[in-house]
Amino acid sequence: MLDLRAADKFAAGHIPRAMSLPVTSLEKYQEANWPSFKGAAIVFYSDNQADIDKALELMRDYGLSKATYFPGGLARWQKLGTPVEAGPKPAPANLTFVRKLEAQDITIPDFIKALDNANIVILDVRNDAERKTGQFKGAIHIPSDQIGSRYKEVPKDKLVIVHCATGIRAGIAYETLKAKGFTNLKVLNANVAFTGDKYKITE
Repeated sequence: MLDLRAADKFAAGHIPRAMSLPVTSLEKYQEANWPSFKGAAIVFYSDNQADIDKALELMRDYGLSKATYFPGGLARWQKLGTPVEAGPKPAPANLTFVRKLEAQDITIPDFIKALDNANIVILDVRNDAERKTGQFKGAIHIPSDQIGSRYKEVPKDKLVIVHCATGIRAGIAYETLKAKGFTNLKVLNANVAFTGDKYKITE
């Protein structure tokens, strides 16, 4: 996750695990400085939509089609009741993409096993259009931008595994639910695609 605001704003408060890459520095990053893996999950946020549009246009030029943004930026993050961090954390000169498992992440094989477990809740945070392409049987659907207002629809007495299409929004939803007092949570940090009643999950 990359914060496009000025470095001093970033240092004053930012979304956890984000790195600072002021929009004024974007042009210093050539294609070779970005991940060679074109499916890299890159998320931008800012308090200026024009800056986000500029960053996404650059990503399209470089073939990084999975790049997206977090609507509302830090203000929305704080409104959801999720924690923030402070201090500098500049983005490195070369951005690499390594998908690594965090403590909250579930492996793809374990997720597939969980699909048949009635005691586990699958929470789908994709948008309505994505949902129409296919869905996991029995999954609860709450778009990621509605988790903050609809979290009470998610059971607290069962393990909840959150997924989206790339793992990005699932991670954000995880942080939101965690801030709302959920403790039994896992995230599928992977790409999920549907074709009718068939699905494909890849790293």
